[in-house]
Amino acid sequence: MLQVKNISFSYDENPTLHDISMDFEEGRITGILGVNGSGKSTIMKIITRLLKPQKGSILYDGQPVGDSKKALFQYRQHVNMVFQNPEQQLFYTIVKDDIGMALENLGYEEDEITSRVATALEMMDISHLQDRPLQYLSYGQKKRVAIAGMLALQPKYLLLDEPTAGLDPKGRDQMAATMKKLVQAGTNIIVSSHDMDLMYDCCDYAYLLQKGHLIAEGSKFDFFQQGELLVEAGLAVPWIVKLHQTIQTPLAENEAAFFEQLGGN
Repeated sequence: MLQVKNISFSYDENPTLHDISMDFEEGRITGILGVNGSGKSTIMKIITRLLKPQKGSILYDGQPVGDSKKALFQYRQHVNMVFQNPEQQLFYTIVKDDIGMALENLGYEEDEITSRVATALEMMDISHLQDRPLQYLSYGQKKRVAIAGMLALQPKYLLLDEPTAGLDPKGRDQMAATMKKLVQAGTNIIVSSHDMDLMYDCCDYAYLLQKGHLIAEGSKFDFFQQGELLVEAGLAVPWIVKLHQTIQTPLAENEAAFFEQLGGN
């Protein structure tokens, strides 16, 4: 299991994160919610050890992640992150070459690289794009390529920072479906966003940050019903929760389940 224990961090004299602890259990999508400036991206970078906390530690399988190059190298074979802007992670000209870049740098055999790239392309439903130049892809397609590049490393945990930012409604729905598909295939997802409808749809468990403080956490059916707290933190209550509360029915797992439930009634 991946854990954050008593993390504090500041970029300058003003603290950014205050004594944050989180557990990321396997087999689920865990959400980190909050408005811009709440500390979401910072905690994601600390989890991947792109930033070093001033206080606290990251535990993986019960052991603190060390600071040596060897320790960080080994850790990042298991925990990887896809940034909000996919172009920060795309370097090669052709899709399949970019996806295999990290494996090539790590010294994997050509046959293994080919196999892993093919699997990542299939998981992201972009096999048809493998020979396309990246410059001709849409923003959403580039996001899927960036995720595929991380999946080729076969991480245990994949962090997604604002994965639906810049996507149209169709792209957003595809991203939600992709996250669920990845968890079913054995990749644990940690996602940060202020898209409350997406988070309700996907997350099994959620943490809420406000000005660097962890102010709430809980499973889907408990967390998202704390309407006053969510609004106080600058977030909207998911539409499906509002609807359930209005018609006084038990919460459905997601939008599809709601309409199925509605049809059954």
